[in-house]
Amino acid sequence: MALIAADPAVVVLALSPSSLAGAAIARWIGAREETVGALMTGTIVLSLALLPAGVPALAVTLNMGLAALVVGVVVAGSFPTVRDAILPVLDPARYAAIAAILAITAISSISLVDGRAIVLAGIVLVAGVLSAAIGAWVFGGDPLAAAIGGGTRDPSVAAGVAMLVGLAGGAAVPLAYAALLALATALGKLVVPRQT
Repeated sequence: MALIAADPAVVVLALSPSSLAGAAIARWIGAREETVGALMTGTIVLSLALLPAGVPALAVTLNMGLAALVVGVVVAGSFPTVRDAILPVLDPARYAAIAAILAITAISSISLVDGRAIVLAGIVLVAGVLSAAIGAWVFGGDPLAAAIGGGTRDPSVAAGVAMLVGLAGGAAVPLAYAALLALATALGKLVVPRQT
């Protein structure tokens, strides 16, 4: 555990919000999208509160991000017809942004991904997914949706934050996490029975 806490890139990954592609993952695997979306939203709010504690250099940047999030929520809630009209444009833009960030991360950091980065990313993935699924099971929730919506982390956010604060080689762990998350998603598609 000390190894994980000592690596700032792992701290950033662990404190990042749940995968922003969670709804698409849930749809593809057959999990409950609304539960995944609700949990993902909660992790975004928690992440904006916890990331400055883990990485103090982010405080000002994340405060601006929090203000933008609040303004966006207020505007979206105030003008639902406008929100509904632009949502079909924003949703693909979100996935394009995630892909662009991960592509830039891969180009800049692929040579830095080593066994240590893969092991640390695997620990974060397994710990997050298992703790969320077990918590949901204990409290009568949907373990699969909790694993996707609350247990995953978003590697594009973690890589962006690591690059923003200038962590040398900080994008290697999020990049390894992205690959492991893709493998876990594919495995989930194979082994999880489709929910109706």
